[in-house]
Amino acid sequence: MNVVVVGGGFAGVKAAIELSKRHVGKITLISDEPYFLHHATLYATATGRDMAESVIPLTTIFEHYPNVTVVNDKIEHIDPQRHILNGKNKQYHYDKAVLALGSVTTYFGINGMADHCFGIKSIEEIKNFHTHIQKALVEEKLDKEYFIVGAGPTGVELAGALCEYLCHLIKVHNLKHTKCRVTLVEAAPRILPRMSNTADEKVMIRLKKMGIKVMVNHKVQALDDKHIVIDGRKIPTTTAIWTSGVANNPFFAAQGDTFHLAKNGRVEVNHYLEAIKDVYVIGDNNTVKNSGQAWPAMHQGTFVAKHLARLATKRPPKSYFPRKFISGLPVGEDWGYVERFGIYADGKVGAWARRQVELAGYKQLLPAKQARDVWNAHNIPEIDV
Repeated sequence: MNVVVVGGGFAGVKAAIELSKRHVGKITLISDEPYFLHHATLYATATGRDMAESVIPLTTIFEHYPNVTVVNDKIEHIDPQRHILNGKNKQYHYDKAVLALGSVTTYFGINGMADHCFGIKSIEEIKNFHTHIQKALVEEKLDKEYFIVGAGPTGVELAGALCEYLCHLIKVHNLKHTKCRVTLVEAAPRILPRMSNTADEKVMIRLKKMGIKVMVNHKVQALDDKHIVIDGRKIPTTTAIWTSGVANNPFFAAQGDTFHLAKNGRVEVNHYLEAIKDVYVIGDNNTVKNSGQAWPAMHQGTFVAKHLARLATKRPPKSYFPRKFISGLPVGEDWGYVERFGIYADGKVGAWARRQVELAGYKQLLPAKQARDVWNAHNIPEIDV
């Protein structure tokens, strides 16, 4: 069996690893970047932690899987009749294809946001953010107010980390008369809308204790190089960081005649995560419950590998059932919140539990020693501007 996996994120990498373990045949992993990006830790990389915890070369992940060929290319079209994926560089024939292309950022049409905001969803975005901070330090013109737009897990994590990072920079560079504030803006009625009310309450208390201003039920309407406009009010700032909306990868909309798309643009799949004959769509790209998160993505990748192994050995297939995984986030270095099935932990215990969840996640992708080394990179300050 010739299996082509497209996407170097949690879902695609996990699918390729599990396919390799089951020796289903030839496996090709195609990614438009030569590395795996651990999005859940990018908030730390953006605020001075070692990049090693967020960026792992795909060659490192697959060095122990010789039956996986890693290819750097961008898939632009699929021909399901001929079983061919068309990339920028060449064509790829498949017996089975697994598409895990991830999501893209959307700015909901907010005027000036795409041109003037910072992001933390790619290495390039993080480098741009650091350059901006460095320039502000040299000129001793740190913003009085830093705005983070979007109070989901990424926004909340970044708010806590950025607050501590700014305090550190002010102290190290002896900017005695500089006062900075981090403001978190959310259009929804509460923060962490996909988590429980308890998470909202506990994390809100923590944010306020850190001195972070939280604005819920407030909409950002525009952004330029010197101001942000929130509910008609123009506020001076040169630093607004977008951690809000995502949309499905545009590849699927461009193949609208091939895939059946839901209203939110994601792909409809059957009980085996199959979108069309011999083509499986997993991770951020499908409509399955809990999709869009790391652990469900890896769960789907594992399922597809098991499913294809069953087909290869002519065993009856089993349906996919979504699972609820532990969720949580850090808010600052020594405080965290985790929850599952209505049970939660916060504070230092929550921070410890959150770190253990991260370690377990790395172990899904790397051998135990390598996983621990990457996990420990969180404790190494890389950039001290």
